[in-house]
This record gives sequence, structure tokens and C-alpha cells, in this order.
Amino acid sequence: MSIQFGHTVKEHVIEVPWDYADPSQGTFELFAREVCADGGEEKPAIVWLQGGPGFPAPRPVGASGVMGEALKEFRWILLDQRGTGRSHRIDAGSPDEDISVERLASLRQENICRDAEALREHLGIDKWALFGQSFGGFCITAYCSMFPNSVSAAFLTGGLPTLDKGADELYRVTFAKLKYRHDQFTRQFPWAQERIDEVVAHLDNSQELLPTGERLSSRRFRTIGIELGRGTGFYNLAYLLEDPFRTVRGEKRLKTDFLANVGARVSFEAGPLYAAIHESIYGGVGGQRVTGWSAHRVREEFPEFAEDAGPGGYLTGEHIFPWQFDEDPALARFKDAAEALAAYQWQDSPYDPAALAESAPVAGACIYVDDIFVPFEESLATAHTYRDLRPMITNRYQHNGIAEDGAGIFAELRRLVHEH
Repeated sequence: MSIQFGHTVKEHVIEVPWDYADPSQGTFELFAREVCADGGEEKPAIVWLQGGPGFPAPRPVGASGVMGEALKEFRWILLDQRGTGRSHRIDAGSPDEDISVERLASLRQENICRDAEALREHLGIDKWALFGQSFGGFCITAYCSMFPNSVSAAFLTGGLPTLDKGADELYRVTFAKLKYRHDQFTRQFPWAQERIDEVVAHLDNSQELLPTGERLSSRRFRTIGIELGRGTGFYNLAYLLEDPFRTVRGEKRLKTDFLANVGARVSFEAGPLYAAIHESIYGGVGGQRVTGWSAHRVREEFPEFAEDAGPGGYLTGEHIFPWQFDEDPALARFKDAAEALAAYQWQDSPYDPAALAESAPVAGACIYVDDIFVPFEESLATAHTYRDLRPMITNRYQHNGIAEDGAGIFAELRRLVHEH
């Protein structure tokens, strides 16, 4: 135990199995950090379920935003999900058994919930609240399907998953949402499409190396469109694209700061699991057992997003493509396992609509109207499935609303949950 930024911080480590149905598959150490306000050690617990997938819980350096607002009522349990942070991080430097289809298949939301349940029992907590952003909300929906009696309340932001659409159908929706946002971006910055086309044509005809040493392809460059789903994303992209070239000895070249900026955006070094297991979180939903590189296949149904779109081609977003495992050094070791995971037969959905309707605790959810990651219409349908979910519907924020006003959003969700 220690005192940090005026708060009591405790660390919890327990051993849990990789496979709850087959403990012979070994165990790992699950890590969580507890944060309590002064005098708040006996407050009810709330678990932070991080977005992603494939990222650890926040490393707090203060008590602001969602963190600070929730501490008025709760003490935080910041859980590092399996394969991330101090819960046995998996990356390109991991041993072979960690980078296998069996291990990657064990990292889905169901097992994250089982890990959390093991931690709850270890801590002797009867019930706790849950907070989840994006994929964290997917975990909450699985948790309320599997262990509803362990949850006192749930708070979701941008994280109500579809319950009845398979990966292919879902990606058709997200590409359509992204098309709308791209069109909005180029209306606000009319010169941007011409600049995107210029960079794409240049990369198709000239070798440009990222700071990490590999050649930047035009298709990898186009993945910077994930920024279109963030609150300040239009401005961030406009600043990036406004002056990318210089002339060196009569030859047009991309500036090194531009390449460094793009390199940071397109590399999965910080969180390779995000790419490796991303589509697996949709496996079994809507009856689609095999995801089969869904985003890669579905993009070809949209001429603007096709790999060979040519001039006028749109930026892509939160979509993972098989060629990224060839072009990103951080993903190279995951290539075979990712291919096997794309062909994996998922037998069940992580969610149980009947359990959500009958037993889910009271929940508050912030649903973003223009969300390109978790579509509004699907979120609303899932909200109606929960037994008692009170929505906060807004077009004020994009998917990362808690980064802009986490305290305000959580305060409103808390008000909704506590209303009778």
C-alpha cells in the first residue's frame, strides 16, 4: 500500500487459469490496482474495464475525469485484462505458447469476466459496480450475461455491442458510418482529399521509410482514418496533412516529422493484441462462427474503401487487415496465429439476451449518435434488451467522449442509475 496523488493505492495479484474449463493449460498472474480517496477504503468498489481489446487499465497520475468523479462514491479496481500490462503482457517478445491461436482465443471478453469474478471472490466483495469504455462495455455486457448477481450497477460509454449481427453485417454498418464521417471531414477541409490522393500516389511510386525502418505503403497510410472517430480527429488529420512534402535535390519527399507522426499512428507496437484479436470479439455473435478477416472482405463492397480505389479513395478506420501482419514489424510474429484465429470456429456468442433482459443490474450508458466504432442503432437495440438500462444519448462527443468530459459524462450516468 502507498499514498499517491493524495490517494491510497493498493496492488492485488492472484493466480488464475488460462482455460477455466481445462486448468491443465496453466495459469498466469492477474494484476489489479486499487485506488481509494482519503477515507474511502470502505466505499463500494467499481471495476475499470478498459477499451480495446488488448490494452491494460489506466496508470493514474491524478484523480480527474472519470477517475475523480467516480471516487466521490466508489473506490476503483483498475484491472489489467489478461495478456495486457502486468497481467502477463503478450507481445512480439513473448514465448511461442503465448503467440498461438489457443492462447489468443482465450483472451476474449468471457474469460476477462471470469478473471474479474475470481478477483472479486479473492477480495471478498459481494457485489461491485462496473465501468467500461468501448470494448470495456462489451465486457460489461458479457459480465451481466454471465454473472448478473455479482454486479450492483453498470456504467457504459460507447460500448453497447450488437447482440444479433455477425461481423460481416456489423462491418457493413461501420464502413457506412465511416464514409459519412470522411465526407464530413472533406467538406470541412475541402483540400484534404486532394492531399490524401497526393500522398497515396507518392507512396505507390516512391519508397518512403518509417522511423522503424520499414517502407510505408499507401494502404497502411490510409488506416490513419481511425482518427475520424475521435473528438478532435478532424483537426488532428488536417494538421497532419496540411504540409507533408518537401523537395530534396529536385525530388519530392515526405517530411521526416510527417513520417514519424504517421508511423506512430499505424504501428501496433504499444498494443499488438488489439490487431491480433480484434475481430475475434465478434465471433459467434449473430450466428457468424468464423470471422474470416471480415473487414478485409467487406471493404471491397464499398468502392471508396477498396484497396485499389485510386484517386478519391477514403481513409479506413478501426478495421484490421491481414496484410498489416506483413507490414508492421510489431505484428509479424502474430501472423500465423492471427490467420488461424480468423478461421476459428466460435461456438457461442459472449452475450445472453435472455439473461440481460431478466437479470441485468440497473445500468447507465452513454450512446454516441455519430459513433463509427460502435454503431448507434445497434447500441440502442442492445440498450432496449437490458432489463433496466437508462441511456444518455448525445451527438456532442465522438467515441472518445470520456477523454473530453469524462467527469460530466460519468456524473450524468450516475444520476441516471440512482434515479428511481
